[in-house]
Amino acid sequence: MDVIALTKELVGIPSITNDEGTVGRWIADRLAAQGWHVRTQEIPPEGDAKPALPRLNVLALSDLEGPPEVVLTTHLDTVPPFIPVREEGEYLYGRGTCDAKGIFAAQWVAAEGLRKAGIKRIALLGVVGEETDSWGAKKVHELLPKAGYLVDGEPTELVPASGAKGILALSVRAKGKAAHSAYPEQGHSALHDLIPALARVLAAELPFLPEYGPSTVNVGLIQGGVAPNVLAPAATASVLIRLGAPSAQVLAAVEPLFGPGLEFEITSRAEPHPILVPEGQRGEVVRFGSDVPYLQRIGTPLLVGPGSIHDAHTAGEKVKKADLLAAVELYAEITRTLLALPKELKA
Repeated sequence: MDVIALTKELVGIPSITNDEGTVGRWIADRLAAQGWHVRTQEIPPEGDAKPALPRLNVLALSDLEGPPEVVLTTHLDTVPPFIPVREEGEYLYGRGTCDAKGIFAAQWVAAEGLRKAGIKRIALLGVVGEETDSWGAKKVHELLPKAGYLVDGEPTELVPASGAKGILALSVRAKGKAAHSAYPEQGHSALHDLIPALARVLAAELPFLPEYGPSTVNVGLIQGGVAPNVLAPAATASVLIRLGAPSAQVLAAVEPLFGPGLEFEITSRAEPHPILVPEGQRGEVVRFGSDVPYLQRIGTPLLVGPGSIHDAHTAGEKVKKADLLAAVELYAEITRTLLALPKELKA
């Protein structure tokens, strides 16, 4: 298999979160044609989304002799908008080239080479929904209850992750009373409560552990009000905190900053966590989230992949073709290393 050609094929199939059905079906059919034992799991769409085809987690097993000892996995969805693939010099450009269809292509080529060489108890797994709520990874234990190791792919520039920050996502709400802005004493602005509270959170020094680095806050979305001359009757904000300490510690520091007039709901939470690094390789802590916290219930996760996180989610998303080729070799090497570990050291 040609990893460059396969990446181009995968990137050419739009798969923005909630619309992963077409790429999932294409992958499942092609893997089955190669001789893999393919199983799929339908994942319901988020909210009111109505995808053209069912969203699928796709699991391909090299054999049926027992739970796989090593699973190469990443996500099949991308952030919007769809950006067609193009080849320019040493790079492939397009949505998903590094996050994470190019990674899946490298894992696929590595796994197929190992399978053809007679290596057993390996698997390939593509999941949906990582870019929003990791719903595919949260449900995949129903498809794959147990495995030894899961090598998750994200753009780490081929350097294994030794740990990752956690995530605490909050929906914050304020209630007010509408009134004419010329007579503010007749009402109360929800935005006037919400904005200072968010400013306090942004200015706060939140708890963190040295190995993970500072906890950082992003107010990604604010909604509220009806017109410039009306006091806002309601307002909401979406806040995402990258956790450098356990979520309970950070939440205890943040909650008093909101004040008595605000309500909040935790919409997502994942703790900072260490990640296994293959023997003989150096590791680095990453700041971004991944499916790793939800794969832990199945087996021991690792995290590594080609490309840079700084290119992911951008209009110029790209990956070096040489890094895709190197990733094929890296995934094969890691798989062989994990398979060779003494049984008592395995997950």
